Amino acid sequence: ANDLLYIKADLEALLPLSEKRIRNLQRDLVYLKKNVKVREPIIGLGAATLLALVGDYVYSSFTRVPFKPAGKHCFITGGSTGLGKSLAIELAKAGADICIVARRVTELEAAVKEIKTHAVNESQKVIYVSANVTDQKDVVRAFDEANVKMGRNPDFVCACAGASYPKFFLDHTMDDFEKLTTLNYLGQVYVAHQGAQRMRDSNIKGGKIVFVSSMLGMLSFAGWSTYAPTKYAVKGLADTLRNELKRYDIGVHIFFPGGIESPGFDTENLTKPEITKVIEGANTPQTGTECAQSLMHGLRKGYYMIVTDVIAEVLRAVTRGVSPTNNLVLDYILAVIGQPIGSAYALYMDYEVKNAKYD
Repeated sequence: ANDLLYIKADLEALLPLSEKRIRNLQRDLVYLKKNVKVREPIIGLGAATLLALVGDYVYSSFTRVPFKPAGKHCFITGGSTGLGKSLAIELAKAGADICIVARRVTELEAAVKEIKTHAVNESQKVIYVSANVTDQKDVVRAFDEANVKMGRNPDFVCACAGASYPKFFLDHTMDDFEKLTTLNYLGQVYVAHQGAQRMRDSNIKGGKIVFVSSMLGMLSFAGWSTYAPTKYAVKGLADTLRNELKRYDIGVHIFFPGGIESPGFDTENLTKPEITKVIEGANTPQTGTECAQSLMHGLRKGYYMIVTDVIAEVLRAVTRGVSPTNNLVLDYILAVIGQPIGSAYALYMDYEVKNAKYD
C-alpha cells in the first residue's frame, strides 16, 4: 500500500512537469513558424542574388574581353580634335602606339605634338596620316601608310570621324542626306572593313574595332533626320560584326556619347531648330576627355555598348535588344524602370512638337 502511495505521488509530480514542457514546446514551435516565414524571403533573396552574381560572372566570361592598350597599335580616325584626340591621349597614357587620321595637316601636327606629351615611355610612337574617310581608296592608303610607319597593322581601330547639321526634314536637301550618310556611316564602314581585313590577314588575336554612334543612335526626335539614322545604322553594323568577327577573335564595341565640346558641337547649334533645343533641355556637353575616359573604362571592362552617364545607361538597357549586357541584374532593373519613363518622354516630345510656335 505504501509503495502505491509513493508511485501516485511521483506521477502527480511528473504531470505538471510534462505540461510545462509541452507549453514550452508549443511556444518554441510558434517562434519557429514566425521566424521561418520572415527568413524564407531573405534566404530566397540571398540565393537569387548569389545565383545572379554567378550567372553574370559566367555570362561575362563569354561576352566581355577586357582591353589592355599597352604596346598596341591604335588607329583613330577623326583624331585631330574632339573625342578622337582625347581618346588618343588616354591611349598614350596607357602605353599604346598611336596613329591619328584626319584631313587637315596643321591640326594633325598640333595634335601629335600634344599626344606625345602624354606618352609614358620613350619607345611609344605617335604618328599621323592625312586622309579623307569618305573616300574608300584614301582609307586604304591611310592604313598602308600607317603600316609602313609603324611597321605593323593596327591592333585597335576606332572610327571617330563624323558631323551633324540639325534641321527639319523638309528643310534638308537630298545632298544633305547623302553627305552625312557617306561621312557618318560609310566612313565607319570603310575604316572597319580595312581594319578587320588587316587584323585577319596579319593573324592579330584580340584585335578591337570601336564604332562611335551617339545617344541619338538609341532615340531620336525632331531636327535629327539626317544624323540619327546614320547612328542607328552604325549600331546595326556593330551588332552584326560583334557576332561575325568572333571567328577571327576580333572584339567589337560601340560608343554612345551625348554632346561633346568640340568645333562640331558649336557648328551644329548654328542650324539647330528651337524645338530641338526645347526637347533636349539643358544639354550641357561633356569634354572630350570625359567622354574618352568613359570609353576607356568601358573597353577595359569589356563592355559591348558603352555610354557616358546614368540617363544613357537606362536608355542602353531599354534599347539593347539581344546585345550583351553590362551587368545581368542591373540591366534588367534599368530596363523595367526605363520603359515607363521612355513612354512618358515620348508623349512629352509629341506634345512639344505639336504645340510649338514655328516661324
